[in-house]
Amino acid sequence: MKKIQDTKRRKTLFIFLNIIAHVMYVGVSFSQDDMYFVPGKSIVREVYSQTHSLYLVQSSDEHFSLPDTNFQRVIAAKRSKVGAVITIESGNTKFNKRGDLTRYLCDTRLLEISSPEIKNASRRFSKSAHKIQDVLNFVYHHISNKTEGIPIVSARTVLKTRTGDCTEHTVLAVALLRALGIPAKAIVGLILVDHFGVHRDVFVFHMWAEAHDGTKWVLADATRPADIHPNRYIAFTVHNLRAEMPLEYLSAISAIKNLSVKYAGKAEKK
Repeated sequence: MKKIQDTKRRKTLFIFLNIIAHVMYVGVSFSQDDMYFVPGKSIVREVYSQTHSLYLVQSSDEHFSLPDTNFQRVIAAKRSKVGAVITIESGNTKFNKRGDLTRYLCDTRLLEISSPEIKNASRRFSKSAHKIQDVLNFVYHHISNKTEGIPIVSARTVLKTRTGDCTEHTVLAVALLRALGIPAKAIVGLILVDHFGVHRDVFVFHMWAEAHDGTKWVLADATRPADIHPNRYIAFTVHNLRAEMPLEYLSAISAIKNLSVKYAGKAEKK
């Protein structure tokens, strides 16, 4: 009996992870399928002009958690048998910590920064005074076919096909930045948007990057390089870009069940 139950659990988890995997690969070419977003509760117009915001993120999984990042801080976490409620502050660079940057310069199977194609593409920015912003602008315009892409593909493929969604934008941006010697990493989570098809004020599943400018980490979203607002992002985990679905990614999304996000007010900048 236990073996049968374990098999059913694995099958359920497999189906769930595949749904979430599909969700995570939607960011630029918006679909109106409800599974691609989480409705925002108590969203006010002021949130779109804030630099720091508070959110209550609730899941029916009591083991659900959110990380501290350069743009996000967990304020409180309440857990019970019916689930978890995580209070976070999301916003600009007040949480920045330098730490060890070398791991964010490494090559991976998906980044291919040592390939001639990525090296040549990065050289156009070698003398730029604003390398991070120029890379984001390039990726945004280079990927001309904004469409859903499953599974996640390599930076060279994105560069060649000029096709993809938020994951492809992020993979190519991180590859070019690392090829330039700029530490960069990929983040998986949610972004608050004012409209998504016919829906208003919802959190869309998304992937974006963070890059280090030599002084601090900056949020680097190649899907909207001219419209980046850190207080609208909620991070689930860092994606190592070594494999399509690494362990930390699977661990993070496996706890996403009956998710809801409520705006809880403006956070004061310290």
